[in-house]
Amino acid sequence: MTGKGAKKDSFGAHAGLEAGVAVVGVAIAALLPKLVEDKVAALWGVGLAALSGAVALGLNRRALRHDLNAALKVVGVVFGLRAVSVLAGLLGVMSRGMAALPFVAGFFGVYFALQLIEVSYVIAASKSAAGGDE
Repeated sequence: MTGKGAKKDSFGAHAGLEAGVAVVGVAIAALLPKLVEDKVAALWGVGLAALSGAVALGLNRRALRHDLNAALKVVGVVFGLRAVSVLAGLLGVMSRGMAALPFVAGFFGVYFALQLIEVSYVIAASKSAAGGDE
């Protein structure tokens, strides 16, 4: 494959992995907590993490078209986005009288897996742009 095709294939595979993580997160959040309020809080956490992960992967794809330094700047932007997401989510669930722990567990349970996928994508795309597996 050409370098451009390899980038697209890598993005699709990583986006699929992120979607899979989101589906597993939703299933766990829907099945594991016993109280309905805890399920809702966990689902909010999973949803916000999955949304921020999709945005992060898209921004990384766009940034990597320029250079690796742009991708590193995206890391800072996405960190800020995720910090705001956690704060807004916590305020949202707590203002409705729900527990914070299910939200935090849902968010960070998905976040850590998505973070690994995003780093993997940046590494794969960087190698592809460099023209090899070095």
